[in-house]
Order: sequence, then C-alpha cells, then structure tokens
Amino acid sequence: MKCLMKAWDETESVLYGWLMKQTQSQHETEDIMQEVFLKAMSNRERFCTLDDSRSWLFKITKNHFIDYLRRKVDCKDIGEFVAPDNVLPVMTQLQTCLPRLLPKLSAKDRHIIEECDLNGLTQLEYAKRNELSLPATKARLRRARLELKDKLINECMVKQDHTGVCCFKRIQA
Repeated sequence: MKCLMKAWDETESVLYGWLMKQTQSQHETEDIMQEVFLKAMSNRERFCTLDDSRSWLFKITKNHFIDYLRRKVDCKDIGEFVAPDNVLPVMTQLQTCLPRLLPKLSAKDRHIIEECDLNGLTQLEYAKRNELSLPATKARLRRARLELKDKLINECMVKQDHTGVCCFKRIQA
C-alpha cells in the first residue's frame, strides 16, 4: 500500500493537469481520477512489483480517458426519431433491383442463379439436371454470383460494410 500511495502522491497532480487539459471539465477529471485510483487500489498487492509504477498510472489514466470518450456520446431519446411509414427495409428495397438486373446476366449465369439461389435447387441436383460435375456447377454458380454482385454494386450502387448491405440507390426502370 505504501508503494501505491507514494506513486500516487508523485503523479496525481500531473495526471490531474493532463486530464483537465483533455476534458476541460473539473467534474469529469475528478471522476476519471477516482476511477484510476480505484483501479490502482484493486491492484495494490501487485503495485510494488511494477518496474515503473508512474508509467502504469499514466497508462491506466489514458485508458480511462479513452473509455470516458467512448461513453460520452450524445444520446438522444429514440422517440425523437420516427421512421417514415413509406420507407421499406433496405433488403426489401433491394429486391426491387434484382429483377431488373437478372435479365442483364448471360443466360447460363441467370439460369443457375434462378435455379439454385431463387428456386432452392441444390447444387448437386442442378449438376445432375444439367449434366455437369459438382465442381463445375460450384464454379459456375460462384462466377454467376460474382457477376451479379458486380452489377449490384455498379448499377444499383450497393455499398457494403462489415455486416453486409448497408445502402443502395435504385436504378431507374
């Protein structure tokens, strides 16, 4: 405990000054300082074994400040945001683009996408019906999907994020 209190006494004013500069708020600075001190207290047994307790306190202070910034998002009551009644979900809207693009694919690409993806035919069944090997069917379906994806991106202006489709612009009929 003596090691912690010694390090705290040596660095508290510097940490406080840095946080005041960052937050521009005495209240928020004091809140973060309290969190840092509590974190240090919860690790007091290991505190004396640290090579540089001062840098550890700075690191913890910086981490708590970053957490504070993440939590400091202006929250608005969700009731303020009302979705218009006439706007359909993105995937429903995207379905209006697909029928316009399918005819633009080659006959082979359109056929395999319609059969496997839209009508639910398995790739093995498609291969047997069309006298293809399963690897050839998989390759053909992959190429067709990539071609369709390219058309969706270029003609419907589909944009993707890490979760999938996020938005698109309808093509004119």
